[in-house]
Amino acid sequence: MVRTVIFDLGGVLLDIDMQRCVDAFDALGLDTMAWLTSSPKEGEEVGGTLAEGMAASKVMDLYQTGKITTQEFLGEAWRGCKAGTTWEQVLAAWNAWVIRIPQKKLDMLKRLRRDGYKVYMLSNTNEEHWRFMEEGFFPEPVESYFDGIYMSQVLGVAKPDPNVWLKVLEDIGEKAKNCLYVDDTVVNCEAAARLGLKTCKVEPNTMWDEEIIRMHLD
Repeated sequence: MVRTVIFDLGGVLLDIDMQRCVDAFDALGLDTMAWLTSSPKEGEEVGGTLAEGMAASKVMDLYQTGKITTQEFLGEAWRGCKAGTTWEQVLAAWNAWVIRIPQKKLDMLKRLRRDGYKVYMLSNTNEEHWRFMEEGFFPEPVESYFDGIYMSQVLGVAKPDPNVWLKVLEDIGEKAKNCLYVDDTVVNCEAAARLGLKTCKVEPNTMWDEEIIRMHLD
């Protein structure tokens, strides 16, 4: 019986648009896709998931697993930008990636908790994006919406590495079979399912119906 729901953040609860970030940095002269993403050859190790079919570059993976600081990560971006680019422009370009968390989804999280479910967030995210979201996207303290928050930057490992889910399950003291994991990428859902979690794949950046989640709670 499912008693715990674990939500991915970007594309699931949070509306994101990576292209806005790419366009903003491209305007500053940075080769953005080369900086953010990797195109590994077959058999090569890849970084954490950024989006469907897209893996993080080495520097992006280091950042979203907390191994380098925001200053180090964005400093590399700044050095790749055209002369005269300010730190404020770099920050604005980076945060152009995140758009909003619809109120309908925030309300759903609270309803699930009122209905007796434990609700957690598990995200491949980074310090600056989380700071930006926490300051502006939650009308109430984040504790009002989640029983716990797990981020790759703190866990030190990124999805789809199975250790991500294993660390969360150990920390919350729950069995995989009692958990529903919600994500917008196939690779992450498949990784969670191999560990025994029930999974629900939703379309990214859509106002999916709450009933889609509840159908998987029986």
